[in-house]
Amino acid sequence: MSIERIQEYLQTNHLDGWLLYDFRGQNSIALFVAGLTSGGTRRWFMWIPAQGRPSYLIHAIEQTAFSLVRPEMAGELHTYIGWQQLAEMLPGFIGAFGEKPLRIAMEYSPLGAIPYISKVDAGTFELITEVTGAEIVGSADLVQLVQAVLSPAQMESHRRAAAHCMRIKDEAFAFVADALKNGQAISEFDVQQFILAQFAAANLYTDHGPIVAVNGNAAVPHYAPSATQHSPIQVGDVLLIDLWAKEQNDPGDCYADITWTAYCGAAVPEQVDRAFQAVRGARDAAVAAVREAIVAGRRPRGHQIDDVARDVITEAGFGHAILHRTGHSLGPAIHWNGVNIDNVETQDRRRIIPGVMFTIEPGVYFPDLDFDGSGQAKGLGIRTEIDCIAHEDGLEIATGPMQTEVVALL
Repeated sequence: MSIERIQEYLQTNHLDGWLLYDFRGQNSIALFVAGLTSGGTRRWFMWIPAQGRPSYLIHAIEQTAFSLVRPEMAGELHTYIGWQQLAEMLPGFIGAFGEKPLRIAMEYSPLGAIPYISKVDAGTFELITEVTGAEIVGSADLVQLVQAVLSPAQMESHRRAAAHCMRIKDEAFAFVADALKNGQAISEFDVQQFILAQFAAANLYTDHGPIVAVNGNAAVPHYAPSATQHSPIQVGDVLLIDLWAKEQNDPGDCYADITWTAYCGAAVPEQVDRAFQAVRGARDAAVAAVREAIVAGRRPRGHQIDDVARDVITEAGFGHAILHRTGHSLGPAIHWNGVNIDNVETQDRRRIIPGVMFTIEPGVYFPDLDFDGSGQAKGLGIRTEIDCIAHEDGLEIATGPMQTEVVALL
């Protein structure tokens, strides 16, 4: 991140500046840009003009905290004491003196379309517009440029994490297969704990235990087993494993996040295979659409790629079984501040620019399906998930090889 890159964006998009606001850490984006771990206990603003140095408007008792801003973001400190003084100083702070209202970026998302960016409360929005007369536009594209474009080192950290996750996924499936072949009892929770032990051995961090789910449990996309709530894994079950982790060498290390589906038997039931091939087709169509756009010199938007994937599933007859978007931004957090592959939960109109990473993970979910003709409605959840890094000239999939069929464990 550099101030030159920010100001190039501001100038290109005819913005007078970027006004970052925080109160007690509610805007992690402002803290990131300033290079702070804490902005203290009072309201503060950071102003990055389209030209010139940044400046800060902070409470008089918080000056020590702002001596720690990152060097390239250092600038003049303006202090206030009372709320009236804060309101009086804001117009001059951003230079709102001309006849034409300023156009400024803030962490605001029109109609709440991108919640990850909605960091400015309504009252502060009203304060800024009332006392400065500025037009506020959403900073989502600017935030993606500043925060979600990964460095080469971050990409390498993801590739290493991806290799670990792919290996541990294979070991988890082998752990289940061995137990079933030997007639040993095994549960979703046992497999989850096995995966967490492998993470620990590889010095990997995860923010939540992995999803290990059979049959109808997998039809709940965010189901996760616990010590007190889990199901046994038995011959004839469909098993979904979704695991994510990252290295712990640097705060910027990036997650890998994958999902694979297996069948606890020798011959995958036809309905299971048909559902899997639909989500596989959706995944592959999404990848192809991004690649074709990049080769053609275009940068597709997240919602456009989501449409491509969902169309494949709908044409296969499973549109009613879609419960979520096709993918999410990925980075140092499992859900990061870049473009999501989404036209379901939100319409993410951000472009897939070079350096951003995201998942593609279409799924279909059937809570009451008798997938094997046994007369028992076990339920079924199918998902396949890969991680993609957009480059200037192509799309990289670090979590290969991609799953092409349901893994038969026996």
